Amino acid sequence: MIENVNHPKHYNIPGRKECIEEMVDKFGMEAVETFCALNAYKYIYRHELKNGQEDLDKAKNYQKMLLEYIREDPRFKIADHYGLEVQMQQLIEEMAELTQAICKDKRAKGQGQALGEPWKYSDIHANLVEELADVKLVLEQVIYLMGVEKDIQEIIQEKTQRTLERMVEE
Repeated sequence: MIENVNHPKHYNIPGRKECIEEMVDKFGMEAVETFCALNAYKYIYRHELKNGQEDLDKAKNYQKMLLEYIREDPRFKIADHYGLEVQMQQLIEEMAELTQAICKDKRAKGQGQALGEPWKYSDIHANLVEELADVKLVLEQVIYLMGVEKDIQEIIQEKTQRTLERMVEE
């Protein structure tokens, strides 16, 4: 049933945005993109055991929505505008700024040379958080432009598992 696939009524409360649009407002584009990818997978996974073709249609709809959200995602619009080489250079700059922020945070905590100027720790911490955000943003753009998200996820899983195994041995 097509009404159960595209914009089902139970996801549209009168006088409010559709549920998924409120999710974008509340949780952000990245979370909703993940939600769409996971829902598509769920419907494909279970289609033989539950609703058959309707679940496959729902999966296709979520895949379509995912592509639309990625196209509209401001992070990726920026990435597409500047391109891989420029964003890789920007990533180098942001990582250098993050390195400085980490060093300053450590110095403010008494590790290393004392800070020459009087600094409020809240300002140093806020700068560290901002630099982390800058690196995360541009790193996500570079990963997107290189098309290596799946590869990176696999490597992260392998490295996480290896580290967990080492922790057990300690």
